[in-house]
Amino acid sequence: MFKPELLLPAGSIETFFAALDGGADAVYLGLKKFNARNRAKNFSFNDLVNIIHAAHSRNRKVYITLNTLIKNAELPELIETLNLISQCNPDALIVQDFAIIQIVRKYYRNLKIHTSTQMSAHNQLAAGYFKKYGAERIILSRELTEAELRKTVAESVLPVEAFVHGALCYSFSGQCLFSSYLGGNSANRGMCAQVCRRAFKSDGEKSAVFSLKDFQLIDFIPLYSELKVASLKIEGRMKNAEYVYNTARAYRMAIDDHSRIDEAKEILKRDFAREKTGWFMSGNLQNVIAQNSGTGLFAGKIISVNKTGFEFSSEIELKPGYQLRIRNFKDTEAGFIRINSLTGERNCYSVSCETSGISAGDEVYLAGTDLYRTKSSFPDYQRINFRTISPKQAETIKASFPVLIAKSNKPQLFLRLSGLNNITGLKNSNIVAVFLKLKFSEFGKLKGLKISPEIKSKIRIELPKYISATRVKPLAKMISDLYNSGYRSFVISHISQTDILPQGSKVTTNENIYLLNDLAVSFVQQQGIKDYCYPLENDYPNMLRGRDRNGIVPVYFHPELFYSRMPVKSGRLLSDDNGKKYLRSVFNGFTVITDTVPVSVTHNVNKFISKGFYRFLIDFSHEPDISKLDMVINSFKKSEKISGTGDFNMKKELH
Repeated sequence: MFKPELLLPAGSIETFFAALDGGADAVYLGLKKFNARNRAKNFSFNDLVNIIHAAHSRNRKVYITLNTLIKNAELPELIETLNLISQCNPDALIVQDFAIIQIVRKYYRNLKIHTSTQMSAHNQLAAGYFKKYGAERIILSRELTEAELRKTVAESVLPVEAFVHGALCYSFSGQCLFSSYLGGNSANRGMCAQVCRRAFKSDGEKSAVFSLKDFQLIDFIPLYSELKVASLKIEGRMKNAEYVYNTARAYRMAIDDHSRIDEAKEILKRDFAREKTGWFMSGNLQNVIAQNSGTGLFAGKIISVNKTGFEFSSEIELKPGYQLRIRNFKDTEAGFIRINSLTGERNCYSVSCETSGISAGDEVYLAGTDLYRTKSSFPDYQRINFRTISPKQAETIKASFPVLIAKSNKPQLFLRLSGLNNITGLKNSNIVAVFLKLKFSEFGKLKGLKISPEIKSKIRIELPKYISATRVKPLAKMISDLYNSGYRSFVISHISQTDILPQGSKVTTNENIYLLNDLAVSFVQQQGIKDYCYPLENDYPNMLRGRDRNGIVPVYFHPELFYSRMPVKSGRLLSDDNGKKYLRSVFNGFTVITDTVPVSVTHNVNKFISKGFYRFLIDFSHEPDISKLDMVINSFKKSEKISGTGDFNMKKELH
């Protein structure tokens, strides 16, 4: 019987040892920077040396998460980070940014690469593509159905890793902009403010309509074994040691003996997390929204807070040594609190603790007991003398990746439209190209549509962000038919989609292929791609710090804040506690949440041009029609502000 690797999270030394005690084959963890859980304790480089030594002495593996996007100013620090990691002998890096792939392939070939779920790998195309660039494993998106999993694994040229337990993000991994949009704290840079756990008002009712239950796929372990899925991953670098130990123990039991799955599920009832769902793997999307947004067993609400602690009522028996988690709906979670001193009894407890960030009305969850304890330090802590590189050496490495220099400063305007109706009403203008965003049902209709030759020559057909593994071949056939009918230009939403296009196609990458730094830009340029968009959550200082000026700058758009396969029960219009209004729509089966207010930086066009940027995008794909298009284009030409619009991170900067 094939046994998949059991992969557990480690956010602290305690959870690292808890994972080993529970039977993990491998752990994944982050350093102090460049990882998608910046709010976990994480580790120093000397910690990493000791962790790897401890794991390897037990024949276990350690994977390092460098799974965030990198800004231009951070490239020297990233290079030094990779230099230090390469001296620690980890078993692999889990990465999101193309810059890391570039540096590792050229300078640190002893490091192995696994592509993070943040890279949105959701079909067999991703495996084939990333293998060409040195990846040795892909980590699949959580949204796959059983049929899609079977198809992807059967046709994948790389081993695959699948999440089986833990918290679910409402939005597709790597495609969430909501946290970044509200405060500049990017989910793609480890700073998620957990907007999907907040309450929204719709049709007169207020609820956490986007807050999903936790994943639990332990019943599918026989299937994973049958398919020879390489690794089963448990989420939770923010969780405590008790959670890590119990989930490791349960999945270890189930992997080793499928007949003990029911017994293992009893252990998981004590993981102090949310209610569970099998989500798309189970084929059941009923009752997937969590009743309580916080993790842990709901214990009550805080009645009052003072300088030394707080009071709350609860029906649960609590004891000193237990761990609580405080959930506040303003923005973040206050984290774990260990009960050191407790007075009162059920219905009224007084807890002594630090109260910073805690308010009356916050929810209290029981997150752990004192029944499991493990090591919190290494008995023989080793310190090594790392070989560092100088800032000059880092700059030399950075400069070794060429970026094409812009040859023109004449402004070029690109346009994005959605659907076939708008394209037929478009007048010929000075627009260089039209990105045409289509539903699957519209691909076949485009070939017979009557469009003027001038407009047809400018159309670049945009592929969707998500292409089901079961739909890859039919879509490839439709694309081939369009190519043969004269549509030779395409806009891709995932880098692996280059492999579905006919040879000779002109390729543009859209903003969903993250090019936040020069090395990522160099990556796509090396493949002959000359037209590419900068990310929507980019900021002006980051753009100036880069050498590249050839990218297409989005200057008018409605950012897709949530892009999710999960339907929600709400009206078309939602609002948050600040009164901001959002629209819910459905496109290609995905739920899309956008602000009712567009983002516009048309007033900065002259400033961009003065700094060497000359290509710009106006995105009308979320406008009801093109009646305002002339007004927006005129504002672009005059470099004027459009009233009633926002500027996203362009001014306040991306964190």
